[in-house]
Amino acid sequence: MPRQQLSGPLEDQLATVYQIVLDRMREGKYGGAVHYARAIIKVNPNYRDIQDLLRQAQAAQRRQSLTLAGSLVVAIVAIGLSRSLGWREDWQSLLFGFIGLLAGFLLINGWFLRRS
Repeated sequence: MPRQQLSGPLEDQLATVYQIVLDRMREGKYGGAVHYARAIIKVNPNYRDIQDLLRQAQAAQRRQSLTLAGSLVVAIVAIGLSRSLGWREDWQSLLFGFIGLLAGFLLINGWFLRRS
């Protein structure tokens, strides 16, 4: 989204940025939600429920990052396993990598579901 200069009363500007935070949360763009929530907090730390939204966005961003990292680690381990089994063809490594990625995704998400 290109930068845009807000104009008008401060309350209207805050409402616009608050809506952007909600939109980013709904879209799964948690980094953007954190960024805009912090921008609101700089101006008015008590604006609506922005503190709660910031905590939710940070937790979701952490979960998203851990899911990605965990999935990639399991995929790398799966590729290493395929190589140690003597399967050296590229398609075999890709297949094991994909299976590892999927398994890692399911494991990490299952772990998060169990925690909550």
